[in-house]
Amino acid sequence: MGFAVLHIQKPKGNDSGTTAHIERTVNPANADPERKYLNRNLIEYPDEVETRTQAIQHRIENAGIKRKISHSQVRALQIMLSGTPEDMHRIQAEGRLDEWCRDNIKWLQDTFGKDNVVSAVLHMDEKTPHIHATVVPIVTGERRKEREKKKREPKPEQSKPTPKKYRKKPADVVRLCADDIMTRDNLKLYQDTYAEKMAKYGLERGIKGSDARHISTPQFYRDLYAKNEDLKEEIEVLQERKEEVNEKIWDLYDRKDEVREKFLDMHDYVQKKEKEVAEMEIRLEQLRKDYEPYKAQEDLNTLLEVFPQVAENLRMVQFCKGIGLAVENIKELFTGKEVTITGKLHSSEHEKYFDVQDAKLQLYKEKKNPDKLHLSLNGQNIIDWFKEQFNKVKQTIKPHISPAAPKEKKGRGI
Repeated sequence: MGFAVLHIQKPKGNDSGTTAHIERTVNPANADPERKYLNRNLIEYPDEVETRTQAIQHRIENAGIKRKISHSQVRALQIMLSGTPEDMHRIQAEGRLDEWCRDNIKWLQDTFGKDNVVSAVLHMDEKTPHIHATVVPIVTGERRKEREKKKREPKPEQSKPTPKKYRKKPADVVRLCADDIMTRDNLKLYQDTYAEKMAKYGLERGIKGSDARHISTPQFYRDLYAKNEDLKEEIEVLQERKEEVNEKIWDLYDRKDEVREKFLDMHDYVQKKEKEVAEMEIRLEQLRKDYEPYKAQEDLNTLLEVFPQVAENLRMVQFCKGIGLAVENIKELFTGKEVTITGKLHSSEHEKYFDVQDAKLQLYKEKKNPDKLHLSLNGQNIIDWFKEQFNKVKQTIKPHISPAAPKEKKGRGI
C-alpha cells in the first residue's frame, strides 16, 4: 500500500515563476513536451481571467476584504497532491485517474472553501501524475490570536461587579490570513482527512510525528551534488590505493604459491573496486547532466520573478507563433512596428484558418493593466476578429442546410 502525498507551501511575494511552471509558459527540463497536451485545468476561471496569477487577484478583489493587504502577506497557498509513483501509474492504468482528480477537487473545496480554490492543474508530462492547486487563504471571524487570548483569560467571579461592556468588532470580518489556515493542528488535520479521502485508491497517510521534511527539487540536487564532490575525493583515494596495490601485485608474482593465492584474492578485490569506480564515474556524469537543467530552470524562475514582464512577453510570443506568424514578423511586432500580413491566420479556439489580405497587425497594452499585451488586426483585437470571421462562416453555411422532408402518414385502409 502506497502513500498519499500532500504538500502545502505559503510563498511570499511574487510567484510568477510558479505560475510559469504550472501553466507551462516555460517548459521545465524534467517535463516531456510530447506529453504536454495531456495536462488539464481542473478549475474553470471566471470571465476575463486567463491566468493563475489573475485568478488569485480576482478572488482577493471580490472577497469583500476591508483591511489593506501588505506586500509581505501571503496571497496564495501552493498545494501539491499526488501519491507514490507506482500507485499513481496503477490508478491511471485502472482508468480511475478522472475519479481521483474529482475526489481531490472535492477535498480541496470542502477543506478550504469552493471560492478559495482558484486553480488546479493536472500535470501528466512529468514522471508521476500530480495536481498543482492554488488556494487563496480567505477566512472569516476573529483572529486566531484573539481566540487563544480569550481561552487563557480566567472567568470573572460571581461576587465581582460585571465589567462594562463595549461594542465588539463583528465576528464575520473577512480577512486574508494564511497563518489561521496553516496552524500545526490544521496541518495534521489536512493530512488525516486527505488520507481518508485517498484510502479507496490504496493510498495511506505517512507516519505521524516523522522527522522527514519535504525539500524542493533544486535543493535536493544541490545536496546530491555536494555528496558527489565527496565521492570524487574518495575515488581519488581509491585510485591511489589501486596504484599501491598494483605495485604490490608485481612483488607478489615472485613469491611462493601461498603468497600467489593471496595475490589472486587481492586481484579480485582490485577488479571489484575498479568496477565500483567505473560505475561511480558513470553515475556522477549522469547526476551532472540531471542537475544542469534544474539549475537553468531555477535561474529562469528568478529572472521571471525579478522581471515579470518577461513572462507576459513569452506568452505573447507563443500566441503569435500559434496563429502562424514567422519569427521575423514577431520580432518586428515587439519593436512597436505595424506588420502587414497576407495569407492565412490560425485560430486555436475555433480550430480554423482564416484568409487575410494586407492585414495590419500591431501589439498594444491594456489601459488598466499596462503589463498585459494584446494583438490587434486592423485596429481590432484579433480574438474578436476571429470570432467575427467564424460567425460569418457559420452564416454562409446555414442557408445550404435544407430541412428534412416530413414523413408521409399511411392510412390503416378498409
